[in-house]
Amino acid sequence: MPSAERSSEGPSRRALWVLACLVLLVHALLLLGVTNPLQVHTAAAPQTPVVQVRVVPAAPVVRPAPRPVVPRAAPAPAVPPVSIPESPEQSPAEPDGVAEAQTPLAQASEASSTAVAESLSASAPASVPAVEAGTTLPLISLGALPPSRVLSYQLTGMDKGLTYHASGELRWQHNDTAYELTLSVRAFLIGSRQWRSVGQIDATGLAPRRFSDSWRHERAAHFDREQQRVVFSSNSTPAPLQPGAQDQVSLYVQLAAAMAGEPERFTPGTRLQVQTATVRDAVPWSLVLQDTERMTFDGQSLQVSRWVCQPRNQYEARVEFWAAAEQSWLPVRIRITQASGSYIDLLWRGTEPLPALPVGTDTTGRHRAS
Repeated sequence: MPSAERSSEGPSRRALWVLACLVLLVHALLLLGVTNPLQVHTAAAPQTPVVQVRVVPAAPVVRPAPRPVVPRAAPAPAVPPVSIPESPEQSPAEPDGVAEAQTPLAQASEASSTAVAESLSASAPASVPAVEAGTTLPLISLGALPPSRVLSYQLTGMDKGLTYHASGELRWQHNDTAYELTLSVRAFLIGSRQWRSVGQIDATGLAPRRFSDSWRHERAAHFDREQQRVVFSSNSTPAPLQPGAQDQVSLYVQLAAAMAGEPERFTPGTRLQVQTATVRDAVPWSLVLQDTERMTFDGQSLQVSRWVCQPRNQYEARVEFWAAAEQSWLPVRIRITQASGSYIDLLWRGTEPLPALPVGTDTTGRHRAS
């Protein structure tokens, strides 16, 4: 009997044990089935932006690729812009508006016009030393003035490697109280340019009243002796008028009269300083007398004295002129050399006498009606 009871109790305990194990297993599976699927999907969701974030660095990888191509391809068309600086260099070649096509006479006449250093000192480097001051011109007697005459010249010039020829003349007339003086340069088919000085004659020699430069249009400097200043038609700042002031054309005659009146004073090495007006400024010009030499003009040998006007800076022209006693110390040669190497050279080839300036000619050079 005990065996029968043990057999009846045994199956029921095992069944209960198996059932309990199954229940626990089912619960475990249910717990795993509820949490893991959601957690997998929830964790996978943030992985998507992770993938997108990793794509972002790929953008800079694309950008550097065009960088070496675009900037380096741009310099290739940089060759045409070489023409840009050329136009600014061409436009101011003639400040008066003279076209570049008139280069031969325009350059020659502009060089003559600005002959002995024209208004570049304001822009000159401060490091360029000024020429030491010289003495002023002596008082000049009326008898020392050259007689009225006209000197003719043959002009040879060179600009930008091109040599050209023209003619020129210095026309000088005076009476006891007034004078007219004109330096002109002319070329065939191009025209002429004139620098004209008119004024009075006093105890110091020439006293200019007006100096003009005529080429296409006229510019002038006015010697306002009442207010002791020089006024310019170009609207430049008026300059104080100094004793013995000249313009760039009257200076030739004033020097000639000074040399004729006191020849012993003018030895090689003599330095003079004279306020000289152009149509833009009126500043001191420093002149140095060089050694005498012999030169041949139109088959005639002359003993000449050479004056050199010292440039005030490296941009100014160098002006030289030769005077001969046989021509009353008027210039028989005038040479102006620009800093670029371009030059004009006027050589005397003849002289003709002129009558005295008619009495009654006013200080502007116009003849008064009687």
